[in-house]
Amino acid sequence: VATRGGRHPAYREEEGQRVMKQAEITVRIALGRGAAAATVWTCDLSHDYVSINADYRS
Repeated sequence: VATRGGRHPAYREEEGQRVMKQAEITVRIALGRGAAAATVWTCDLSHDYVSINADYRS
């Protein structure tokens, strides 16, 4: 989705929507600071959270 502070030129909204509908998604972040890995599980899908974030699109 993003690269070097902006939108990746190959990003397509339709593909982003398809990915976001999946039960799980993988987010990869390359900092260029060596080899490391971590796994983080998170969820905040309360009604209020969804309502607040459905009111706008960035």
